[in-house]
Amino acid sequence: MQLTEPVLMEAVAAMARGEAVAFATVVSVSGSTPRHLGARMAASTTSQWGTIGGGRVEQEVVAGLRRTLQTGVGGYVEHHLVRDLAMCCGGSMGFALTLAAPSALALQAAVAGLRNGTGGQLQTAVDGSGFRYIAAPDVLPNQPRVLEGMLCERLGVPPRAIVFGLGHVARALGPLAHAVGFNVVVCDDGETNVHDEPMVTPAWASRLIESFDPREVAHTLGGFGRNDYILIVTRDHAVDQRILEALVDEPSGALVGMIGSRGKVARFRKRLLAKGLIAADDDPRWLRIVAPIGLDIGAETPPEIAVAVVAQLVAHYRTGRTTAGQWLPR
Repeated sequence: MQLTEPVLMEAVAAMARGEAVAFATVVSVSGSTPRHLGARMAASTTSQWGTIGGGRVEQEVVAGLRRTLQTGVGGYVEHHLVRDLAMCCGGSMGFALTLAAPSALALQAAVAGLRNGTGGQLQTAVDGSGFRYIAAPDVLPNQPRVLEGMLCERLGVPPRAIVFGLGHVARALGPLAHAVGFNVVVCDDGETNVHDEPMVTPAWASRLIESFDPREVAHTLGGFGRNDYILIVTRDHAVDQRILEALVDEPSGALVGMIGSRGKVARFRKRLLAKGLIAADDDPRWLRIVAPIGLDIGAETPPEIAVAVVAQLVAHYRTGRTTAGQWLPR
């Protein structure tokens, strides 16, 4: 599963120009590998898009794609990265090599779903025989799964970062979150704006909501969901406190994160306790809030904080964990 799917879009555009295209999709992994289930690349006779990890394994896969284009026959290939290719990763990867033309309608529907933001499920036959697309929201987790010979993955609903605040941190965080595939919504009432400039929707945001009231923001967006990441990054601690209090009982499953020192977070927790909004330090309502948000990399400047926060968002989206992972086989 990728946050965005430029490979599909580029390949379908090439098909529309009359080019023959074949896909390589990672459908099995074991041990340490450079890419994981759902990683995808595509090739025509003259171009290629995406990567499945680089190095010798990618050379072999590209050669396999060229053969698929020549013969019109797909299939499954597996490479042990050490034994077969003398790579140091140590694992093995299996690839579905799939000619695109027989599944053109399914691929076109998948790209349409990506463009209009509707939920859907792309299914890739492990044996390379083709693709299916189900144009409806599904209940799969973010990570792809192999079910009954098909690699099933969610497409078309990018994760959403709802950023409260449009100050220095937000202006560093927003472009980076957008670049890795988040749909960024920014919320600010303008009264705490640190910048002497008009309130306009930034190029990296899909929309600007002129409010710091989470209830008003939720109403405007049609509610929060489990694919949302709500980030409190205003420059006013009193505003942060009000936003956090409004979100402490948020039932949607959205991740709520707030920047700040550990001292600030501890004071906010005490205030929530005093107001009866949480019952104890281990209250589940408090434990679901990620504060301070951002992996602990010693970040101090807004760009460094942005890197730490977006890295944690990607970690949660990919793995379901908000802590930094070790380099272990998945």
